[in-house]
Amino acid sequence: MKALAAQILGLIVATGASVLTPRAANCGAKSFDLTVENWKRWNVDKSIRAFWNGGVDAEDVEWPGADSYRQPKEFTTLLGRKLQNKGGWTCSGVPFDASCDAEGCEEIGRRNKAGKMVSPPSHWGVLALNSVINLHGWMVKIYDGINTGQVGASSAAFNIATDFVKPKDNPNVGFKDLFAGAAAMFGLLGALPAASWSPFVAGANAVAGLVGTEVGLHLKGPVEEQNFQTAAAFSSAIQSFAEQARLSIEEANKKILNSADDTTLDIISGGQWVNAPTFTQNNVTEFYKRNMIARGINAVWRQYPVYVYYVWLDDAGARPGEPNTKCDLDRSGPQALKYCADDGVYYLYMYNGRGIDWPWGGPKLADKPYFINPIWAIESSARSFKASGGINYDPSKTDASRFLGAANIADYIASPDRLEGTWTLPVCDGSSRGRYNVDYINAKKSDLKDGIGSPPCACGIDGRDTATFVRAANLDPEDMAKMCLNGWAKAGTSDWPPGADRIAYGEEGKHYITKKAIEKCGEETERAVALGQRRYSCPLLN
Repeated sequence: MKALAAQILGLIVATGASVLTPRAANCGAKSFDLTVENWKRWNVDKSIRAFWNGGVDAEDVEWPGADSYRQPKEFTTLLGRKLQNKGGWTCSGVPFDASCDAEGCEEIGRRNKAGKMVSPPSHWGVLALNSVINLHGWMVKIYDGINTGQVGASSAAFNIATDFVKPKDNPNVGFKDLFAGAAAMFGLLGALPAASWSPFVAGANAVAGLVGTEVGLHLKGPVEEQNFQTAAAFSSAIQSFAEQARLSIEEANKKILNSADDTTLDIISGGQWVNAPTFTQNNVTEFYKRNMIARGINAVWRQYPVYVYYVWLDDAGARPGEPNTKCDLDRSGPQALKYCADDGVYYLYMYNGRGIDWPWGGPKLADKPYFINPIWAIESSARSFKASGGINYDPSKTDASRFLGAANIADYIASPDRLEGTWTLPVCDGSSRGRYNVDYINAKKSDLKDGIGSPPCACGIDGRDTATFVRAANLDPEDMAKMCLNGWAKAGTSDWPPGADRIAYGEEGKHYITKKAIEKCGEETERAVALGQRRYSCPLLN
């Protein structure tokens, strides 16, 4: 749960960023309106610090400081209790804590050292309390969006079971009819009253399990086992993410709103939370539904040899949509699956055992019910790759601040399926070794008879990340070593990593090739051809 905290924070910040709208505190005067201008006018930052640390606030009321209060030193709890006549006031606990609300303006006052209320209401008190309440309300809506989004995303498992498996394992006739009863189940779940928090959350938690059970009942026999495994992988990824997302929200809520340090002060300083986030629940639900569907498909593809290949082009203009750059003009891979960034180009591939092709189900990504641009899978995977420093993405390393200040945040909100960490397809950094790019979409049918292209034979500086890539991309290390040995023997070693003596495709001591072995293989091949022998096959000369 802790590992995903930063990632979830990035997601919820991104979700909230586009739906902030100002509202009034209804205190009978514009001077109480919840605006940044009023925050600055009434010097709220100074007053909060005086309240917490001790001192005189902007309204000339002296506060003894939190150390003198004979109560838990929790910022939001103390703020609410000292500024209102609500002894049990708190914003901590689970996100849907109903006690986190303010009294009317006349009840929000200023207390002196003796604890006596003087000249209410307090301008800074109204603004500070509502900022805390707004922050809490934001997390409540996000929590709700995760729950309802999970229900919607999980319902796509039936489509996934037919769309994202190998065609030969996919008997489509009548398949969707088998799930008519299961599909009705989601109508019942969707009808649950949102106010019934406990049953609703329990229902959301159970969705993936119900999907697995319902799908399993129908798949054991008339449909291949692989369909069941695909649906199960999809549903499991959604359930896991939703559970950890909820736990992370609860942890963040406790940390932020029940803090005994300056955490909350720092977050609300400057008045950035004085404008309340007012959500259209459908938008929030759709955000998480789409994000979870993408994560589920990512989990399915991670079972196959699906990967992203990057080639450095020495192209400073390599960025999405930038015309006439080296990346824009590059035609070495499928144009519909090209992402320009990082001075080079990324392409999406799958090795099907014979050659390079679309990932299973890839052509259907943009259609109902997914509506996912395949390029987003490449972009998100590339961002995850860079954030982790390699192939195995570590959510705990996510820099949530990138979501806060991004100039193109609106673009992210419009496509939650391209956020860092959503897709984690393994990336092979091929440096300048571009001969492994294949435009399999525009290849002639005759070219595909025996398959075209092969997976990359060297990843990372001097090929040092190759074995990690091979493992992550579900490739066979022995087959890769043989394939790459023969490939280099035919094509020459001009693109052999200059600083490498050997490239490993599996554990050290097994499944590796050396430059010397390649040269030896090339010599033997030439000799065999000169003698009129049958085509020579390189042994593993290691």
